[in-house]
Amino acid sequence: MVMLVPELTFLTGLSSLQKSSWTVKEVMWEMVQSPRQHYTRLTGLLRRIRDTPEASQELERWGLHLDMDIHRTQGHILPAERINLRYRSFFPDEELSWHREATKEVPISVIPINSWLLVYPKRLQQLAKDLVAAVRSTCGAMGMKVGLPMMQELWDDRIESYVKSIRSGLGSQEKVQLLLCIIPRNRDDLYGAIKKLCCVQAPVPSQVINAQSLMGHPGKIRSVVQKVLLQINCKLGGQLWGVDIPL
Repeated sequence: MVMLVPELTFLTGLSSLQKSSWTVKEVMWEMVQSPRQHYTRLTGLLRRIRDTPEASQELERWGLHLDMDIHRTQGHILPAERINLRYRSFFPDEELSWHREATKEVPISVIPINSWLLVYPKRLQQLAKDLVAAVRSTCGAMGMKVGLPMMQELWDDRIESYVKSIRSGLGSQEKVQLLLCIIPRNRDDLYGAIKKLCCVQAPVPSQVINAQSLMGHPGKIRSVVQKVLLQINCKLGGQLWGVDIPL
């Protein structure tokens, strides 16, 4: 049993009101930093404590002493792994990212998408058309073949409307490979209802996209579509990349 003292605890994470794109970017910038940046900031903090009389006196009162340098120890640097795509192998950059290569090269195996259903509310009609256009123009470079979807437009964004439309769309086609839903904003209840329907009641691979992530400059929707296509290929049984695992 873990017993927490209320006065010494505090909530973590962000509330729904704070989850604006700018707030999330700021938090991620603080969290995702290189070892060199962490070292610089920690040594800067140590200097500030040393140069602040109140902080130094408080440490002395407790009988504590902070070394001005971070403890050093020997470490082992593992060699970089080679990433294998279908026609090319490469080593990732220092940031261990290979998104650029993955979206401009052909994956190890791809699943053609001939029958898919796109569900969206009426007020996002133009966004849905832009999404289909971006999918069609982007998939070729990634070695994927994506046909035109069957599009179902909703009068509103109520949960019942999505569920009824999805049931109708899945029932009207012999074999739907993929369901793609555009929702107007980040809603856990709507997302949960769609996933429950597609995972339990009428099993079909599904992808839910928040409309806000597609809005902005044209390059943004292309970037989102590239990531979504990679996810979809995996959900349909495709393989994006691999590494060498010797015997």
